[in-house]
Amino acid sequence: MTKYHNNKLLDIHERTFNELYFADTIVEMTRQSCREREFNGQYYGIPAEMVAKLSAERNHYINMLDMLSERITNMKNLNLSLEQEIMLEQYSNNSCR
Repeated sequence: MTKYHNNKLLDIHERTFNELYFADTIVEMTRQSCREREFNGQYYGIPAEMVAKLSAERNHYINMLDMLSERITNMKNLNLSLEQEIMLEQYSNNSCR
């Protein structure tokens, strides 16, 4: 791989990692908001029979956000592994010269 190609891949990696980090931040903010409302019992004056349904729905969303956050973390880790491989390739090319 050429140095230009390695640099291009590293640039794409960095932009991808930044997007993943941003997405994970949004997921975390949303999850925290759902948890705070659930833990504080914020039901906005709805009838008692709807409270259980709303609580179950919030918990379902929290669980989905947990799974999404886990997937994003996995993607970030894979992205870091990719960066390491690119850097190793770049280092091995530089040391051969």
